[in-house]
Amino acid sequence: MDWITDCAYRIICKKIFEQFGNPDDELMLWTEFMSADWYFHNPAWVVKHLVRSDYDNQTIAQIFWWNPETLIYCALDIQEKYDFAWIELNMGCPSPKIMKCEAWSWMLKDKAKTLWILKELSEKLTLPFSLKTRIWLSIDDVKDQFEFLLEASKYVWTIWVHGRTYKQSHAWFVDRDFMYWLKEKIPETIIIWNGWLSSYQDCVDKKNNLDWMMPAQRAIWNPWILTPHIPSIQDRFDCIKDHLDLMVAAEIYFKQHQDTVTKESPLRQPTYQELQWISEQVRLWTIDTDSSHSPIEFRKYLFRYVQWLSWNKELKKAIPQAKKYCELVPLLNWYFHSLLST
Repeated sequence: MDWITDCAYRIICKKIFEQFGNPDDELMLWTEFMSADWYFHNPAWVVKHLVRSDYDNQTIAQIFWWNPETLIYCALDIQEKYDFAWIELNMGCPSPKIMKCEAWSWMLKDKAKTLWILKELSEKLTLPFSLKTRIWLSIDDVKDQFEFLLEASKYVWTIWVHGRTYKQSHAWFVDRDFMYWLKEKIPETIIIWNGWLSSYQDCVDKKNNLDWMMPAQRAIWNPWILTPHIPSIQDRFDCIKDHLDLMVAAEIYFKQHQDTVTKESPLRQPTYQELQWISEQVRLWTIDTDSSHSPIEFRKYLFRYVQWLSWNKELKKAIPQAKKYCELVPLLNWYFHSLLST
């Protein structure tokens, strides 16, 4: 998810999974989706989306665009310069703005061209290659999309299916049968459910014949959805503190290295140890965080982390006023210490 599944959030998800996850489960992580066109013209603009430590190493690089030249260039360049588990083409985002640019879900309109792009990418890449898509543009086109995916399965290792149409966006029940039928038709292809998964048990109950399940929107406020664990208030507080510190640390690291990125020179990826060290300095107030934008960006997680907790009204009113790390941390300490002392 754009502006959600960054390096800091992936680390948080993996730490929770390792602590509370089912040992029989496997965890895969995604980068934010990145424009292949922007990467082609100036990678320093968007390479932040590719920041990955050696801890969140089982990560999939997710790209989008419609232009074959820039898509192929981007995929091959990432394969050569960065160590990702595999590369994925996102054709599922329902953003009307991007649809006007003929990217993402727009690619579902021109099936012949899109199949050609998939074929070219699969032949040129040595890394596994996957496709993320929807069940079509509108409910009337679902049958055509089914046939399209059967053909696309010849060129991709994995297909992630968001079980809604483009027009349904995120606001409708997913079509379970579409995904189950697709797996029956192409059992050799890994088929993964995406959309409308509310809990770990919900994932277990709906898995049926599918290979994996992919929680998305619900995972923003509940990374424990990847595990059977029900988090306590202390769990949430510890997670929020760790997440915020890591997010500030990743921003500091990226600002220190962004200027070195060119078409010829890739971003040097941080080690987990480096990010932990920066996080510790942030907590000890030995690094200046006044210019950090992360405390503001962190709100998209924070509002969701606390949405089901008691007495959060005053906290939510105060959060927009806390624009710096030194303002947000005391606010969080006050709120959670109040909750934990009752």
